[in-house]
Amino acid sequence: MSTKNNPKYAHPLDALSKAEILASVDAVRKYMAKGAYEGAPANKPLFNSVSLLEPPKYDVLRWMKLFSEEEIATSKSATPAKTVTRQADIHLICNDSFQAFEVVVDLPSNLSHGATKVDSPIVSSWKLLAKGVEPSLQTEELLWAEEICRTDPKVKAAVEAVGIKQEDLYVDGWCIAYDERFPNRRLQQCFLFARLRPGDNLYAHPLDMIPVMDSHTGEIITIDYPPNNPDEKNPVPASSADAYAKAEGDKPRERFGPPMAAHNYLPEQIVQDEPNFAVRDTLKPLHVLQPEGVSYKLFGNVMEWQNFKFHVGFNYREGLVLSGMTYEDGAKGERPMFYRISVAEMVVPYAKALFPHHRKQAFDTGEYGIGALANSLALGCDCLGSITYLDADMVTREGNVQTIKSAICIHEEDAGILHKHTDFRDNKAHVARNRRLVISSICTVANYEYGFYWNLYLDGSIEMEIKATGIVNAYPLRKDEARDPAHEVEVAPQIAAQHHQHLFSVRLDPMLDGLNNRVTQVDVIPDEGEVGSETNYYGNGFHTVKTPFKTSKESVAHADPLKCRSWLIENPNKLHYSSKAPIAFKIQCKDMPPLLGKPGSLVWNRAPWARQHIFTTAYNEEDPDKMFPSDIHINQHPGAEKFGSQIWVDRNADISNSDIVVWPTMGVTHLCRPEDWPIMPVEILRFHLKPSGFFDRNPGLDVPSIADAKSRFANEAFANGTSNGTNGTAATNGDSCCAR
Repeated sequence: MSTKNNPKYAHPLDALSKAEILASVDAVRKYMAKGAYEGAPANKPLFNSVSLLEPPKYDVLRWMKLFSEEEIATSKSATPAKTVTRQADIHLICNDSFQAFEVVVDLPSNLSHGATKVDSPIVSSWKLLAKGVEPSLQTEELLWAEEICRTDPKVKAAVEAVGIKQEDLYVDGWCIAYDERFPNRRLQQCFLFARLRPGDNLYAHPLDMIPVMDSHTGEIITIDYPPNNPDEKNPVPASSADAYAKAEGDKPRERFGPPMAAHNYLPEQIVQDEPNFAVRDTLKPLHVLQPEGVSYKLFGNVMEWQNFKFHVGFNYREGLVLSGMTYEDGAKGERPMFYRISVAEMVVPYAKALFPHHRKQAFDTGEYGIGALANSLALGCDCLGSITYLDADMVTREGNVQTIKSAICIHEEDAGILHKHTDFRDNKAHVARNRRLVISSICTVANYEYGFYWNLYLDGSIEMEIKATGIVNAYPLRKDEARDPAHEVEVAPQIAAQHHQHLFSVRLDPMLDGLNNRVTQVDVIPDEGEVGSETNYYGNGFHTVKTPFKTSKESVAHADPLKCRSWLIENPNKLHYSSKAPIAFKIQCKDMPPLLGKPGSLVWNRAPWARQHIFTTAYNEEDPDKMFPSDIHINQHPGAEKFGSQIWVDRNADISNSDIVVWPTMGVTHLCRPEDWPIMPVEILRFHLKPSGFFDRNPGLDVPSIADAKSRFANEAFANGTSNGTNGTAATNGDSCCAR
């Protein structure tokens, strides 16, 4: 369906508009007012999330007119045709009745981007969640933890005992992983910090205690302390200094105040403690200019850029989602590539196994919603150049709408050389520069920032780039305390930053030239013959071993740098005209650390997708958990050996030539450095999808070889006193990069 003549064009995968969110909230309230719903009376329902319930995949594909009914019929996963409708997926909690609900609201399907009112929404599904099942913690809930800790009498006594005023407390509320002491309660663990003055870096002053809060009632249930002896092998999971005293033979736990030295990152704060500090003045301006405008077109949320076409989506849980991706390939027409790609889950497990540090394993996607934590991006700061911003609408707990302005940034960047060759015989050089389209979002999760960047390139490749920055989680040490360098780094005196991992589950739903695809593992190994043998006389032989996965259990695999291992997403029904191999996209990633939590550990049980580096499942429209590999509700879930994506794998479905979903895991093991303090330079992770036999030849041959008109000789500009770039240009528009 063309979008070019309709600026208010609505796509079935567009995020819910403000009007749709408010209409959904109203429908729920009216439904509850009638009282005929499953569960005890819930007088004050709180809206945890309201997001689009995506229409069935095959109905969206029919709407896009990408495949004929005959092609759709070739897929075992295809569902009968239905009209595409709009539905809201709602998670409710009630603090009075300690209940949680999943609700679906049907919305009119003819809504356009310009509509401000939605008529006749109805509740079509209502589900009471079982006791102990908790939806994600909402942003306002996390802020509430700070308010509670600043007024609670138990916290007051504990912080004043180490010389801190309660009103100077700042709190990062975290999900608690799982705490067997307090079943069926909605919990937060509260990391406490003090602030010396307005604007001071509070993370430099962590306290030695972690209150546990009931998020239904606002009650501080207990205050947890780490053990006296950091070498203690099996500390009692006690919840107060008194309990530790009993466990340690009436020896009271020694309290200590937070480290008080200033460690700031804001220049205006640093200079208060270091009068000679000054920001450097040696960086000259560097501008990104596009005098003729950008090279992409955005119709609603449908992007067209350099033969790529796709839908830009955003939701509270995953943040950025790219859908319906195709490539216009000359005489071959519009070729399907990926139905949907996203980062479906992530976990940050910490290395310190002592209570209560073992609870630090943040599922920032499933436990909070990474999209709901998106920043409002600033022009010229978070992105440079000519920028398109898109907003994101999120529901508040009371059922209103909060708009995150400029939550998504879209822009182009130079990406270095695309290809080059110099014929040394006549010294004729040909070079074309690469460019990438960047769709990005940056999210703040308490102390930490994650930048998510989907990058598309002129050679048809796709990259997920994640930039981790912010402030490392810090815990205080006594001056005389034995250090534990095996599990942490003392980044500043008395401030420990514990080793941890950042692991991300990427969800790829391919449709490479068709709905039936497969995954093949590719290893590169030395030829078997010994040096001097007939088959490998000179000993330099090596070859590829390709293993197509037939079932989901077979597809469980790990990275192996000794075998240069990669994976291919292939269409076995379409062969490259020359290589005769199936057309494919190659999965390549150098950032694949193993999950270091042992089998049976809490994080191993909760993150089954991280137990391996890649696996493949059969797409199943009827599977309600098909989007999230650690289940829909991971908050306070203990997990299990058979849990989430492990259940999908164990079905052992046929994936040899089927509608499949591919699940790579990327990440980093972060051993903190002193240079990561007090704010961390970005750590960059990259995951690549590279065409491998998908195109007949290099698809970038038609990229022009043009010299940049604004480039100049630096020494010439300095000599002329024009270091601002007004003179001394080395080329003019239209000049070729080919040597003449």
